[in-house]
Amino acid sequence: MNQDQPAIDPRQATDSCLHVVLFQDVPGVWIGRVLEHDMLAEARTIGEALRSIVRLVEAHSAFDCRHRRAPLSAFGGAPQQCWAAFTSGTPLTLAQLGIEQPHAWHIVAAIAHRRPTTVPPPNATGVSASA
Repeated sequence: MNQDQPAIDPRQATDSCLHVVLFQDVPGVWIGRVLEHDMLAEARTIGEALRSIVRLVEAHSAFDCRHRRAPLSAFGGAPQQCWAAFTSGTPLTLAQLGIEQPHAWHIVAAIAHRRPTTVPPPNATGVSASA
C-alpha cells in the first residue's frame, strides 16, 4: 500500500444499507444483530439494543477508516436464519425510537416474531478432524 494513499473516506459507505434484526433472547434480554456484517449487541430493551448497534457501527467504521480498510470489512454476514427472521419481522424505524441514523449508513430494522434458530459460530461445532 502506498504511504501517500489517503485513508479510506468514511463517506464511501454513504447510502450503504444495514439490516438489523431484533429479538428477545430471554425475558428482559434483547439482541440486535446486523445481517450484512455479523455484529450483535445485547441490552434490556429494544431501544437500547438498537442504540448499541448504532454505536458499534460507528466505532468499527471509524476504526476501519483510520486503518485504511473498507468499513466493517472484518465482519462476515449473518446466518440465513437471521435473514429469514428479519424478512418475516415487523419493521421498525430508528426514528420511532428517537435514534439518529449513523453517519454514512442507513439502518433498516425489524423485530423478529420469534428468536432465530441458533447457529453455532464457525469453529464451534465440536467437529474435529481425524487422521
